[in-house]
Amino acid sequence: MRIHIYVQHLLGGGHLARMQVLAAALARGGHQVTLISGGFPPHTLRRAARNYRLFQLPPVKTAPGDFTQLLRADGAPISAGFRAERAMRLLQCVKNGAPDALVVESFPFGRAALRFELLPLMRLAARMRPRPLMLCSLRDILQARAPAKQRRSLDEAKKWFDNVLVHADSSVANLAESFPLAAELGGKIFYTGYLHAGPGEFAEKKDRDKSGEVVVSAGGGAVGFKLLQTALAAREKSALKKNVWRLLVGGNAPRKELEELKKLRGNHGEERVIIERSRADFRALLRRCAVSVSQAGYNTVLDLAESRCRAVLAPFARFGETEQTRRAEIFARLGRAVMLAENDLTPARLAAAIDRAVQLDMSGCARIKMDGARESARFIERQFRRTFRARQRGRAR
Repeated sequence: MRIHIYVQHLLGGGHLARMQVLAAALARGGHQVTLISGGFPPHTLRRAARNYRLFQLPPVKTAPGDFTQLLRADGAPISAGFRAERAMRLLQCVKNGAPDALVVESFPFGRAALRFELLPLMRLAARMRPRPLMLCSLRDILQARAPAKQRRSLDEAKKWFDNVLVHADSSVANLAESFPLAAELGGKIFYTGYLHAGPGEFAEKKDRDKSGEVVVSAGGGAVGFKLLQTALAAREKSALKKNVWRLLVGGNAPRKELEELKKLRGNHGEERVIIERSRADFRALLRRCAVSVSQAGYNTVLDLAESRCRAVLAPFARFGETEQTRRAEIFARLGRAVMLAENDLTPARLAAAIDRAVQLDMSGCARIKMDGARESARFIERQFRRTFRARQRGRAR
């Protein structure tokens, strides 16, 4: 099959990371995969694109808290000409590629700011002969939205898409919990399991030897400074203050924030506090650590679940964000983490949460379905075979 996947990450890189996992799984199945990315490419993107094609649109981003205005690299709003150029390149890519299946991440349940190119894409795909299988790809939890916007999302999903792939374990997170109209999608919904890359190249037995570190990570780094700053101040109040504390600020963190943390480190014992941007062996660090402290993004939480490490989740909740808080609540209920709401994020409370997390019993945690990449690929293949057989029968008649 020829499969095109469209994804747009605006702030963090989680959306792109999920679609990279899906693209790689489909490519391993022998399919010709094109990953169309509309965000600023991280340094790991081209290195990861070994067995599928990467098509980079002119990149855009947003500022924290405002997903309505698209920005260029210098922070200026994009122009009408920029929009037209992006839309033209996207449509040309799909038209020339003539995909058998088109996967669109988030839309129409998100990415409203990209409607200028996504609605033309939907119309183009619907007119193509043969028409490609059209699939919407969603994470486990959607951002809370007004009822009118939810209704529009539902109507457009029913109009354009054959199926909605929900990358979650339905026994852990059901789409209806964050999208009350989910039942009206009926049989279009398919729960794939969580979309996770798996242990990776660093998953060796030696990685499970405990280092005793406290690993504090801020994901991509766009909105994690408060957590890192609080963790430094919490160290002296924690029972683990003599352990090594490793702070990972993320590749998107501004340089001034990195420098500020290094200045603060001088007050907390430099030899026991390590500050880095990121680590390729992040999952191996999680397997060895005493406790992890992080926000509650999709990919981070799955890394924690796969590593079975004790964790504190301090979900990002500014600007009306609800997704991470819901996810943190779910995983705290499962006994996999201690949750600390962002409004409660003080050095004393974070230290207390870390000390509680060390006592978590991870041996009895229920298993979570995390084979979403394989199951997504199988589902797309099955749906395409059915479509192909139906076309053959139509020709025969």
